[in-house]
Amino acid sequence: MEKTVSNPELSYYDSFTPWNSVEERFLIRGFALNDRMPPVLVHHGEKAEYPWPWLIICFEEPVTLNSGWKNESSCERSVMIWPPGSAHRYGSSDHPWRHSWLIVEFPEMGALLEQYELPVGVPLRMDAGRIFAKYLTLLHEELMQYEPDEPFLKGVLRLFLYELHRLRRDRREQIPARVLEMKLYLAEHLAEALSVEAVAARFELSPAHFSALFRRYYHVAPMRYLNLLRMNQAARLLRLYPYSCKEVAARIGFRDPLYFSRSFRRFWGVSPQSFREREQGGDGI
Repeated sequence: MEKTVSNPELSYYDSFTPWNSVEERFLIRGFALNDRMPPVLVHHGEKAEYPWPWLIICFEEPVTLNSGWKNESSCERSVMIWPPGSAHRYGSSDHPWRHSWLIVEFPEMGALLEQYELPVGVPLRMDAGRIFAKYLTLLHEELMQYEPDEPFLKGVLRLFLYELHRLRRDRREQIPARVLEMKLYLAEHLAEALSVEAVAARFELSPAHFSALFRRYYHVAPMRYLNLLRMNQAARLLRLYPYSCKEVAARIGFRDPLYFSRSFRRFWGVSPQSFREREQGGDGI
């Protein structure tokens, strides 16, 4: 594994369970609280022998995300959630930086993130250091027991995600009503062929002004956020309904099923069919 812990206040790591298991299981792989790093860019999740599970990070200082990729961005005092199978690049080569992180295999995670409106793959602007400290400490205390209680650990993780949701919800109330309406508009028009120009015209703004305003409050480009919504809705439809791949694509605004399948694989790391089989053990699409 490429990442090494530098100097955390508290840490845990399971070095015994193989990384290459494909079982549906609950496992806290590791975590660290206030992990102090030297100037470095971290790269991991790119090796086939280490299929990464869920990764949740709270960044305290400014860092670069997705360094060297076309979706490179910067963030600070933000939370980032990566889905299983993702490659991760983050850090700073200019200055030391601090973060808290959690690596976990949790079959309920996708449904919980959807329920608590915590999107994956984009930085969520929030000062969540206190929440990470509270729940990583609880996890550490339980994992140090002779026989850690799995229901207790799962309960701690559910509360952890709920507190992130509550913090984000309270912060959203400070966003101007017009900007909240922009986000709602994208969510309500997933099945339409939207463009930056069309949505900007709906709010009587230039495309540049609309994109800048959206990015200012949500820290993500509007079309990237729209794709995030579509991919999460596609996962929900595949998990809960017997729609064909073509039907799922049409319901989230893709006119070309093949392009939808490629986009889904790029986002989730597996094809729509493999995702459905993994999530519900059903027949292929």
